[in-house]
Amino acid sequence: MVITRQIREYVSRDWQAARDSKDAYWAERIARLGPGEGLRIADELRRQVRSQQPGWPSDEDRHADLLAHVRLAELLRRAGHTRGR
Repeated sequence: MVITRQIREYVSRDWQAARDSKDAYWAERIARLGPGEGLRIADELRRQVRSQQPGWPSDEDRHADLLAHVRLAELLRRAGHTRGR
């Protein structure tokens, strides 16, 4: 019964408040320590994944990432042209 109650409590958390708190924490930290802190955090996350999945990123992961960046660049290019009109 205790496990069921704990699961219900977890599922019914105020997830929006948790997201807002997390966003505020990281925004303040990066504002205080500068953009290099964002890069440091990203590198730590990359290292963590590599320790758990040594083959990451795979060739397929890299290709999918490249396609996502190309798509984003195209969307940003289009948005820039639209704003100028």
